[in-house]
Amino acid sequence: MSSFIFLLLCLQLSLAASVDPISVIIPTKPTSTHSVRENFLGISFELSFVDEYFGNDSTTIPSTFVTYLNNLRSRVSNNPVRIRIGGNSMDTSKYISTQKSPMIQRIGTAAASADNQPVNYGPVLWDVLSKVSTSVGGVNYLVGLSLEDPNDLTVPKAAGDSYKALGSSLEAYLLGNEPDLYGPHGFRQGTSNYAPSNYMDEFQTASGHLSNTTSGNLLSKNNLAGPTICCNWGLDTLINGGYISRFGNILEYISLQHYPQNNCFGSYQYNNTYYIQHSNVVDLAQWSKPGLDLSFSNNKKVILSEFNSASCGGIEGISNTFAVGSLWTIDYALQLAAVGYTAAYIHTREKGISYNVFAPPDGPSGASGPWTTNPPFYALMVVAEALQSKSGDSIVVDLNIGGPYSGYAVHDASDKTVQQLVFFNFANVSASAGLKQTFKISSNTFASSTSKKVTVKYLVGNSMLETKNIGWGGQTLAGVGDAKMISSSQSWAPANKPVDCSNGCSIDVPAPGLAVVFAGGNVSSTQSSTSSRTSITNIPSQTTQSTLSSSSVRFGHEYIGLLLTLVLVIKHFIGLL
Repeated sequence: MSSFIFLLLCLQLSLAASVDPISVIIPTKPTSTHSVRENFLGISFELSFVDEYFGNDSTTIPSTFVTYLNNLRSRVSNNPVRIRIGGNSMDTSKYISTQKSPMIQRIGTAAASADNQPVNYGPVLWDVLSKVSTSVGGVNYLVGLSLEDPNDLTVPKAAGDSYKALGSSLEAYLLGNEPDLYGPHGFRQGTSNYAPSNYMDEFQTASGHLSNTTSGNLLSKNNLAGPTICCNWGLDTLINGGYISRFGNILEYISLQHYPQNNCFGSYQYNNTYYIQHSNVVDLAQWSKPGLDLSFSNNKKVILSEFNSASCGGIEGISNTFAVGSLWTIDYALQLAAVGYTAAYIHTREKGISYNVFAPPDGPSGASGPWTTNPPFYALMVVAEALQSKSGDSIVVDLNIGGPYSGYAVHDASDKTVQQLVFFNFANVSASAGLKQTFKISSNTFASSTSKKVTVKYLVGNSMLETKNIGWGGQTLAGVGDAKMISSSQSWAPANKPVDCSNGCSIDVPAPGLAVVFAGGNVSSTQSSTSSRTSITNIPSQTTQSTLSSSSVRFGHEYIGLLLTLVLVIKHFIGLL
């Protein structure tokens, strides 16, 4: 066995640059007219644990948290960072208008499920959100409102107070959270079969109370979002039942929430391999397509107000890996942009949850100490940069490459020129193996002679199961506690590369990873969130034993990479016959 592995290693090293190149056909103009902005991908925070990230009040907001958001703000041009506050806990929590610091007070902790931890919260929350927006230079908030009791008059109080504090930073209210689960979860015990018609009647009652708040008639601002369904109802059923005809004049967004699989009962269906197959991302983005089509035909914008790799906190060894947290999140976000969504929000919960974007230090909320960057945060940075354009609006096109690869073209929505290309290499090997895939693009891909001088920027992980050692543009947050990126010379952090595409060109994409090709070398400047320090060594990865024994990696991810190489070797030599 060892000699066989050694042979494969030798073949892998000798053939790393010999994988057949892929010629990519890139449309000169997109067929779609749907456009998105650089801030397409935002963060969703569960209300009940928002203090762990934002602090207890406006005097304890962690500076590192603000730096993380500044990392994003510096990448989205003049657009605000998108943040959603809500989740299951928003429906079951109570707004106490007289409550002071701490802004979040968890109730019934001993008996409560972390998947739905109720809290009392007060107006200090709005003060904190406002200060964060000012500190970052712009945040747009989606704020959840409870629909547990449609006649609860603390809800319009919360809405009015939040609007008074946040003003234009308050983008929309999400009224209710996953109402299609109210029946199964026992939230409507007096109703034997809680149906879409019941929900719409309650939505009308609750929204009606928003016409009289401490900030006046909020309905006149047309900034509600719904139905925020996730699972059991079809969006087309609600729309055909009158949802848009009844509420279209007060709705800013049609909102949905969805996860690819359920881990709420300690078991799950898909392992890592599911997430690195682009066809699965395409299928997932088609969820509720009949309802999406009806929304678009009614000129309604659609957002995915909550998603992540698996519901109820994700899956250790899957959700927190480079393969899923970084590559899958980027692939899925770009696919959502391509099929018509206006925005998507990746969910984050309490400390210790596997799919979280980042991790605050141990200790009380707002405590000082080093933070830890998780793979999904890299996805937020990459998506923001990949969606930049001259006009500020971009059209995303799936290039339908196939195999263990995927690719997108990002066009300017105004002049339709190609601004960025994104190529994924999902080969399951270690970065140190040096395996690359070449994508060939023609000379007419970019519009002008200046735009043909491109810059290629790489996102690479040390392996598919990596949790820390990830590089973006030759920089990393591995081992960094203050959210300021540092330079790295590791194999998993290749530097940016200039390429002349005047006569066509080849883009090499290392595995596992992706490359973003910037027309004209127009890489966004992010100096404000960069440190002058340099990374020296790898940070130990935290791969769990349960992950190593899962079916997707039961032979070890290195062996899978070697088997992939063997396939490539056979393919190569067959081609020589």
